[in-house]
Amino acid sequence: MAEWRDPSFTIVEYMADHSGYECGYCKNKNTNFSHGMWSHRMGVGDYQDLIDRGWRRSGKYCYKPTMNKTCCPMYTIKCDALELKLSKSQKKILKRMHRYLSYGDMKEDQTIGSDSSTSTMGNSEFVTPKFESKRDLSSVTLSTNDINTTRNIGSFAIETNDGNMNSNKTPVNTETQKSICVPEEETAGGASQDLKAGSTGTRSKPLKAGAGPNPNKPPCRKAKDIRRERREAKRAKFAHEAVARGESPMQTKETKSSTNQKTLEDYINEPLPENPAHTLEVKLVRSQPSSAEFLRTFKTAHQVYERYQVNIHGDTPDRCSESQYKRFLCNSPLEPWQPPSGPLQGYGSFHHQYWLDGRLIAVGVLDVLPHCLSSVYLYYDPEFSFLSLGTYASLRELALTRELQRRVSSLKWYYMGFYIHSCPKMRYKGKYTPSFLLCPETYVWVPIEKSLPKLELAKYSRLHEDPSAVDENGQVDICKIPVLHEDKLLRYGMYPSDDEDEIKEYATLVGEKCAYSIMLYRS
Repeated sequence: MAEWRDPSFTIVEYMADHSGYECGYCKNKNTNFSHGMWSHRMGVGDYQDLIDRGWRRSGKYCYKPTMNKTCCPMYTIKCDALELKLSKSQKKILKRMHRYLSYGDMKEDQTIGSDSSTSTMGNSEFVTPKFESKRDLSSVTLSTNDINTTRNIGSFAIETNDGNMNSNKTPVNTETQKSICVPEEETAGGASQDLKAGSTGTRSKPLKAGAGPNPNKPPCRKAKDIRRERREAKRAKFAHEAVARGESPMQTKETKSSTNQKTLEDYINEPLPENPAHTLEVKLVRSQPSSAEFLRTFKTAHQVYERYQVNIHGDTPDRCSESQYKRFLCNSPLEPWQPPSGPLQGYGSFHHQYWLDGRLIAVGVLDVLPHCLSSVYLYYDPEFSFLSLGTYASLRELALTRELQRRVSSLKWYYMGFYIHSCPKMRYKGKYTPSFLLCPETYVWVPIEKSLPKLELAKYSRLHEDPSAVDENGQVDICKIPVLHEDKLLRYGMYPSDDEDEIKEYATLVGEKCAYSIMLYRS
């Protein structure tokens, strides 16, 4: 294990106003309460510690719901990417995408495409700060000695694994052949193998629309008949093996070996035909500071965002301007950090772009942090909503987390933002297994299956099972808090002010570790 210290430092400006505002989930007026602070710049380690205390960013504004007061309590949720267990519906969505890329054919039944991860209840994730900082401190420079005085005694360690990361590209053939149309039943069996390069036997010319069935292939059969034959063949095989062992075939149970279970990567990287109908490429581009690829695709990405907000969330075009888009999804306080043993692309803020046949159809806004991949937002072209892009992108982000973990062993968590149990449409995040919710009082992670019974009884719950447990990171000596005032760095104990109650509130919210490492700007 190697240890590396992030050279970045963090400056925040705490905003004490806590008046209520409209809730994006229940739509009640002045019932949503949160604490907020403007982040001028932030190290990725400090932000990791903040989200582990229930904070979340919207652009450069960081906010923490007032859990015991707000109308719809928002619990931070994370999923263990390494132990992911795919649900039946998630597998269907992955298969659906593969079928679409392979043949372009889709069932008339679009029920899978009604993605529960897309809410039409307004842009609830975007929290507009009541006040923005009047001064830009992102370019402030401090001496090495000043920075070291704010550091925790022990820096967090980055545990590294050997091995290279795989490409984010889906292995596809760049040549497209849209005239090939294979019945859906054949995609479940071995007939699709005839389309692979290097397969034996002769291949007929691709059929044109209206040319009728392919005489070189067997007639179409119902999928349920094929599945029934497979089940019967499997039962016959189990019975034959049982007789060979001297057992009764009637007592033999069909068991699926865990070693034969398909992984998330198996579904994503499942081979496509030689000439697939569509190609999908997934790119991870740095958004802060803006990379050349990010700048090149900025206007295209904004157009997709505007279509998404207008059609899915019902926003007016004037609320989807480029400036608003930049503030919400492009501006980030996170300082990039690229240690030798970290992720190849480094830590910081990125856009995860999905390109279908050279057309941008979706963008996931992500933060790569020391222990997790944090999902900030996702938007997509409504024309492709039938592909359930909300769920599909989450699964791709889980796969990216697993990919990053192969190089950085401590980076194993996928943070999905907030889980709102009181809003049924926002419960979809709990379907990613195994997931954990953050206790709002002790800041300990609790398995979601243990939390749900409590949330059924009350919207706000402590979650932690031990009533005597306390916030071990909550005791702060405010005199030691570093304060930036008139371009001078000093401890709060040396800072002449009468805002002690406000500083105590800030210290309780960010916790001891962040209170001592983050510089608090005071005008």
